[in-house]
Amino acid sequence: MGITARLAVLPPGRKELELETVDLPEPGPWEVVIEQQAFGICHSQLDLIDNPSRAEPLVIGHESAGVVVATGENVTHVQPGDDVLLTWLPRDPSASRAPGASRIPLRDGRVAVTHNVFAWGTHAVVDEQYVVTAPAGLSPDLTSIIGCAVMTGAGSVLNAAGDVSGRSVAVWGLGGVGLAALSGAHALGASSLIAVDIHDEKLEVARSMGATHVVNARTDDPEAVIRQLTGGPGVDVGFDCTGIGENLARSLGAVRAGVAGRGAGGTLVLVGAPRAPFSFNGMQLLSTSKTLIGALGGLCSPDRDFPVFAEWANRGDLRLDELVTNRYSLSELDEGIQDLRAGRVVGRAVVVL
Repeated sequence: MGITARLAVLPPGRKELELETVDLPEPGPWEVVIEQQAFGICHSQLDLIDNPSRAEPLVIGHESAGVVVATGENVTHVQPGDDVLLTWLPRDPSASRAPGASRIPLRDGRVAVTHNVFAWGTHAVVDEQYVVTAPAGLSPDLTSIIGCAVMTGAGSVLNAAGDVSGRSVAVWGLGGVGLAALSGAHALGASSLIAVDIHDEKLEVARSMGATHVVNARTDDPEAVIRQLTGGPGVDVGFDCTGIGENLARSLGAVRAGVAGRGAGGTLVLVGAPRAPFSFNGMQLLSTSKTLIGALGGLCSPDRDFPVFAEWANRGDLRLDELVTNRYSLSELDEGIQDLRAGRVVGRAVVVL
């Protein structure tokens, strides 16, 4: 095949990425080689960078947009020249074959491994189950975040919360995932949409994307404000995208309670991945008949759901142009990572190639 690529490699025992030149292997029978056009910088990848306890080099990243340049002999749903998206959930969960994880030989004889896919580089070699046909009419720097940020945030609204049309909704935490959840709730007709964060600039973006009310949790008690805005009971549905375990008691407390014999309470969807163990008052959940549900990856089936997100974007309900707030070149990847760490990324950061 003869393709030379530049990949961001995380050496074992280190927290600093190195851009390495590699010679890509021929794709296996079920693999797809993608020339990247843009990829997202997801906060979850910082957790991988910050954990040096690995024995092998790691290639990371899990959302991107690009063009197919080669396929294995068993790949039938895409072909060279196709515009595609890369994601980290299998596109067809009902498939009988379990997808394989990527492995990339390095020039010094080592092999870089992944959990399933990688996206940070000029090219990717991934199992076809992680490759979805890209929607037409949208720029790759915008569609590159569908494979994680949009899938996780908007997907949680689409798949985990039931029908939100005409219901009151609160979204806690307004990074790329939270803003995608807010956009999803707006697209599906939430009657009131309350955005909660500690950064005013993120709250302003949320307002422009359809939030009817915004709450700065640094200066106000969001649970009290939400109860006031809803006339006392709290919201019908909450989405906690913060990844902060101790916030769960507050976001759950802001969901309306049910009454025994009269009906269940509201629902809180746990969207953000907690980075430490947490606890909350289980009696509160039991006595109020509320529902708490986790939604890994927005409970998405990418083949089914990505066209829905594209439809929302094409009609202007999913504001990808406002979700993507920071752009970098590949050589500026480390700058993007540091900006994300320092809270200088309002929505989602992408690298454009």
